[in-house]
Order: sequence, then structure tokens, then C-alpha cells
Amino acid sequence: MIDRKDGQKYMIKLKRHYAAMALILSLFGCDSSGRNVDNKNVAEDKNKVSQTYSNQVADDKMLLVLSAPSVHDPYYKSAFHRIINFQIDYAKSILGNDNVVILVDKDTKPYFAGKVPEDILLVDDVRDIWMRDFTTVNPMQPVQFTYTWASMTQKQSKDVQKSFNRFADHYQIQRAKTDLMLDGGNLVDDYAGRVITTTRFMEDNELSYNEAKQELKATLSAKEVAILEPDEEVLAHSDGMVSWVDQNTLLVNDYSKTPAFRTTVMDELKASFPTAKIVEVPVEYKTNPKGEWEGFESACGVNLNATVTHNNIYVPTFNMPHDQKALTIIKQNTRKKVIPVNAESVCPMGGSVRCLTWQLTGANAVKLIQAARDK
Repeated sequence: MIDRKDGQKYMIKLKRHYAAMALILSLFGCDSSGRNVDNKNVAEDKNKVSQTYSNQVADDKMLLVLSAPSVHDPYYKSAFHRIINFQIDYAKSILGNDNVVILVDKDTKPYFAGKVPEDILLVDDVRDIWMRDFTTVNPMQPVQFTYTWASMTQKQSKDVQKSFNRFADHYQIQRAKTDLMLDGGNLVDDYAGRVITTTRFMEDNELSYNEAKQELKATLSAKEVAILEPDEEVLAHSDGMVSWVDQNTLLVNDYSKTPAFRTTVMDELKASFPTAKIVEVPVEYKTNPKGEWEGFESACGVNLNATVTHNNIYVPTFNMPHDQKALTIIKQNTRKKVIPVNAESVCPMGGSVRCLTWQLTGANAVKLIQAARDK
């Protein structure tokens, strides 16, 4: 017979035994009914983690990468706050539609603090803001061309590309490389084999018209290539002239005010893309005041310098009378969501939304998104 004292000891031991068994069962992922809850818990945790991040990795979302000007860079000093504010607003318009990472040096990072999510900022040192030109083209099959120096000295352009190479190699960004000279802003493609550049590509690489087409077809696995006369001679980029906004739809600036030039452009596009739907979009041009960004043509008024992703088009606007008509035409000719982005603070420098954006997909995108989260 067990006395009361011994009975109490027995009951305590029994309770401890059951507590231990409950702990073991919980570690093995079973509830009191014996059902396996491990998968449910993992799914819930995964969902919780996913919800805590600003960028959401998905096959239908592209990563758009921006590069902030350094607070120490004298060249951008006069426009520093305007550029930063533009990038903050642009990033906000991207989040929820696509993904965005902003590259920023440690001394410039505080200017973004509290204005964008911390997990989209990646501290690094890429030496210029015009990411389109010196990075890669075609986010689906990235190719890195040799950056030209149309907008800076040869030494500066080499320094910029060197800083990008270091960055891309550090994060193991997969890309093909070519010695052909081309700014990324002078290549507009539909990510499916249709490519547009200007005669500047021929000049920079000392190629004939036919040779240039063959080189681009071989390098980019392109099927159809158009080479346009540029509408300005400083940068001579095609991304201020045209934009592929849907699978078979190409938008082009309305050059009706210069009929001979319009004919030249339209003839080349129609001959190069015989099955494409080609739609003209109104364009207006502003001239910078004397002494402001001399040597560059203003990009104010050029709505086609747009960033096009799988499901979205980020269209620069300028508070100009033709903006609304341009937006209406774009919306009428695409199934994608059209997102206006006010670019009047940056367009005097010679570029806007597309010029300031590097696009990535797949594993390359995941690497930078994760790096920004982990920093």
C-alpha cells in the first residue's frame, strides 16, 4: 500500500513523465490527437516570413534596380535631392507590382531612411545612376556590352563599368559578355528576339548596316533587328524613340513635325518588323535653360522612355499637356498595367525612368533581393 506521501511523489513523477512525452511529441510535430502538424507549421512560418519582406519573389515579377547618387559626388550635387526624391517615389510605385532594390553607399543611405523599406536598400558602390547604360540588356537572357563614353570621358566610362563588373561578380550575376560597344539605352527589345538600336551602334563598332544587324542577331539570338536614324546626336539612344509595350505592339514617337525623318523611321520599322503593330505616340520636347546640364538634350516630354516588365509599364510623365493623350494611347495598346511616374525632376539631365533602371529576373534577381534582406 502506498502512503499519502509516497503517493504524492508518484503523482509528481507521473506528471513529469507525461510532460516529457508531450514535449517529445511536439518536437516530432504531432498534436495530442496524433495528427502531423509539421507541414502546417512550416507553411504558416513561410507565409509569415514572406509577409515581412517588401519584395515578393515570383515568376511574374521583375526586379528593377536603381543606383543612388553618392552624397560625395560633385557632378550630381546640384540635383542630389531631386534624384533621391525621384528614386523614393519611383520605388514606391514599383512595390506591390514588381520588386525593387536601391544601391546606395553608406553615407548616402541615411537620405532614404524611413522613406523606403530598409530591406530594399543594398549598400554598395556603383559609380553612376544611369543603370540602363552600363549593366546588361534583356533581363531574360542577360548580355553585357562594352560601355561607350558618349556621356563622359573614356576614363570615366571605364571606371563606371569597372565598378559594375566588381559588383556583378561579387553577387555572381550570371551574364554573357561581348566586346561590342553599346549603351544599354541604345537597345530596345521585346525580350523575344526583336531588337531596335540606332546608327550609333554601327559607328561605334565600325560596322556596315548589314554587318551590324548580323552582329546583333548573333550576340542576342535576335530574329529581327531595326537600326534607326537617331532623333538626337548626343546620346543617340533608341529608348527615347520607341518602346515594345506588348507581345506584338511597338510604340514610336510621332515625328509628324519632321515629315522626312518620320518617313525614314517608319520605313525602317515596317521593313524590319513586318508583322508588328506600330502605333505613334505624341511627343513634345523641352530645352534646358542655358547653363543647365549643358551638352545633353533634355528628356522631358518623352513618354516612351518607359520601363516595361512582364505585367507593368512604368511611364514617365512631366506635367506637360500631351501626357494624358500619350498615357491613353499606351493604355489602349497594351494588356499590361500602366503606371505613371513623375520624372520632371530628373528629365533635364537627359534621361528618365528607363534610363535609370536595370532589370533582372530569375536567380539573378533573387540574389540581389536576398542580399538587401541579409545586409
